[in-house]
Amino acid sequence: MMKWPTSLISALSVALLATAPLVQADPGPDKHGPGHGGHPPAAHGQPGRGPQPPRDFGPVRQSISDHRGDFGHGRPMPPGVHLVKGQPLPHGYGRPLDRRALAHLPRYDGYEWRRVGPDVVLVAVGTTVIYEILSGVLN
Repeated sequence: MMKWPTSLISALSVALLATAPLVQADPGPDKHGPGHGGHPPAAHGQPGRGPQPPRDFGPVRQSISDHRGDFGHGRPMPPGVHLVKGQPLPHGYGRPLDRRALAHLPRYDGYEWRRVGPDVVLVAVGTTVIYEILSGVLN
């Protein structure tokens, strides 16, 4: 019987693992997997959970506009720092809004509102993955 070199066996094992199909859990009743539609995974459709974020944030923008004094103004973002839906906030960015501002915004289980420069963003708690960007609402 031929003895195979350990490095060859290791390389073949890595190659097999890299080409093996990934198994995904059942996405649940909405039939869409995580990240569908450019949004991070959420607990939509789960009983006992509070309201989930809408697709249309027009009313939220209007509320911010109607209560500008409670939100203040945002500073411009530094060059090279970009917010992207479905990606985490850039490290070191995104301050929580104060109580006065939060009083005018809807609450969604598992999400929180943050101030990032002139923008208000809705992020997943714990991961800071961006669900929605309300660009320039603090200008």
